[in-house]
Amino acid sequence: MGVSRVPSRGVRKGQIVDIESTARCVEECIAELERLTGVEVYHAMLGFSGISVNAINNHAVVAVGNPSYEITLEDKERVLQSARNIALPSDKAIIQTIERQYVVDGFEGIKDPVGMVGSRLEAEATILVAATAAVQNLQRSASRINLHINGIVYNPLLACEAVLSHSEKELGVILVDIGAGKTEISHFQEGNMFNTAVLPFGDEYITRDLAIVLRTSMGEAARIKEVYGVANPDLSRDDLLIEVKNLHGKDVDKRISQRVVAEIISARVMEMTEMISTEIKQFDNLEQIPGGIVLTGGGAELQEISSFMEDGLNIPVRPGIPENIRGVPNDLKRPQNAAVLGGLLYAARYININESFDKGLPGVFNKINDWLKELFS
Repeated sequence: MGVSRVPSRGVRKGQIVDIESTARCVEECIAELERLTGVEVYHAMLGFSGISVNAINNHAVVAVGNPSYEITLEDKERVLQSARNIALPSDKAIIQTIERQYVVDGFEGIKDPVGMVGSRLEAEATILVAATAAVQNLQRSASRINLHINGIVYNPLLACEAVLSHSEKELGVILVDIGAGKTEISHFQEGNMFNTAVLPFGDEYITRDLAIVLRTSMGEAARIKEVYGVANPDLSRDDLLIEVKNLHGKDVDKRISQRVVAEIISARVMEMTEMISTEIKQFDNLEQIPGGIVLTGGGAELQEISSFMEDGLNIPVRPGIPENIRGVPNDLKRPQNAAVLGGLLYAARYININESFDKGLPGVFNKINDWLKELFS
């Protein structure tokens, strides 16, 4: 129905550093969306990330309480609560629980045990933990503009809905989301997330390097990167001269070749690739990931970054285009929109839209709900 975008303010490396600026930024974005669609927005599902995020894999066992040994929803909740009972520092909180599988009397691979018969119920879950203050700052930013939160979801879980295939998630794949100030690395297998890590660098590091070396503004460096940037210097041109404006962004200060720009970019991308490789090796053996690596986020839109990383890692790397969602214009199906478009799919799967909106324009919201459900038809 509509898409709005505004410059991000008040956030650094995925962490909110200024609640007021973040709140105003979100309010501005929502106001633009309301103007475009004619629909008032009261509720939202929020994507969350940050360098404090950590994944803990846990296992829990309970005895089935029903005398007839039929597993009930209460049994399922008890074993999940047991899996969540982990010792955490006072400054950490659980933000999400991912149910990987249930085991009933030794029989594995069960997605939902309710209604089955057994005496012993086990759960394997991935518990996502983050800094309590980071989550509270996100909540307070929303409350400043009276925006009700339907749920807080870890960003890679949103992006994977839009860019990963069912086969990739089943057999094994690494999703690398390169944002502005952070990079999220997540390992999916057997249909679920097993491991994740957030590194404190992103696409903005490349922009900053260009700004420093070329002695220009961040805005001008971002323009040069987006228009002329290439990750692999061998694919750049010596005869293509780029005009670079001065630090004030007014007059042309110098002219440099595209190859010079590519060499600056490739040095940083190579460093990023090495750090990503180090993190992935802590998850699993790279050779045992049939789906390879899927790059998404704004950083994935840098020309030739997928092939450059593929050469460096010696494993297949492809760009993560959000193609799992229908009814969206092709110009919006870009890696930088993966999380927000995946959020629509996630909401259709897990959130009841009819219950979320209790006032105003019920007919419109019913249409939205029908449209979201149609995405899975």
